[in-house]
Amino acid sequence: MRHNTTMLAGVALLSAAGLALAGCSRPGAEAGGTSHTASKSKKAVMVMSTLNNPFFVSVKNGAAAQASTKGIQLDVQNANNSDSTALNLATTALTKQPGILILDPVGSQSATASVTAANTANIPVMAFDRHPDGGKLASFVGYDAIQAGRNAADALAKGMGDKGTAVEIQGILGTNVAQDRSKGFEEEIAKHPGIKVVAKQAADFDRGKALNVMTNILQANPNINGVYAANDEMAMGVLAALKSRNLAGKVTLVGNDGISDALAAIASGEMYATNAESPFELGQRVADIAAQVMSGSSVEADKKLEGQLVTKAEVKAYAQHLTQIGDGADVPASLK
Repeated sequence: MRHNTTMLAGVALLSAAGLALAGCSRPGAEAGGTSHTASKSKKAVMVMSTLNNPFFVSVKNGAAAQASTKGIQLDVQNANNSDSTALNLATTALTKQPGILILDPVGSQSATASVTAANTANIPVMAFDRHPDGGKLASFVGYDAIQAGRNAADALAKGMGDKGTAVEIQGILGTNVAQDRSKGFEEEIAKHPGIKVVAKQAADFDRGKALNVMTNILQANPNINGVYAANDEMAMGVLAALKSRNLAGKVTLVGNDGISDALAAIASGEMYATNAESPFELGQRVADIAAQVMSGSSVEADKKLEGQLVTKAEVKAYAQHLTQIGDGADVPASLK
């Protein structure tokens, strides 16, 4: 009988998720910020958008390290940047009645289906980094993406001496993070009339795509003075394109995240700055909040973390900070 009930629950969850994904009209995602009944399960399932990006690998490491201190059995699963895979992983996980479902959405709109399925199953669900468009969350935690864009714009302007031509490389525009970083950057760079943005193109937070995009942009705009890449993976692709034209260190390059490769490039002078948002620390906070939800404690509806601008003057201190929080893996050898 228990086997049949589980199968029926799985069918119901898939049906609810499928309706949500098909486009049922729903309000924007709500973060509850209320307490839940303490969970009997000590298992948390985290569905990651990807583990092919160093940022998200570091998030996983931070969450796993913190979860172990809280007595949580953390099951991390990789959606490989596929909306359908993310939904399948989430709905399958829900049939096993975990204490909480943790989502790192591939896309803000598509994640609504997974949130709704968890709501239907009466299982707490939280999200981080990218905010789902619909459903009810126990909590959301992420860095302030609009402020990140503003910080990057100010840094780029300073590095360029407040004049010249610039390029903006955007992330996955189906996510609120990419949209907000772009919004913050564009609003802030407009306050620097001496700088003209001559090209703007998405490279989906991907290093290889950014290399191709930047290579093409440089063919049409060979004399640019600055580039803002919405994450450091793309900044590394941009840097490779700049190196191919002997422009590394000559063109002001600003990224976002603070991954190891970017910190090394800043230390060497090939990259000007990054708005560092420690993914390891994000993972730690995700595990902390998940533990509170599972214990029945009340949590913040929207936990906003702040990044910090890191230039060559701050890079050693930031590397020391990462080591202190247990994140030595994200510190490049040149800064250890």
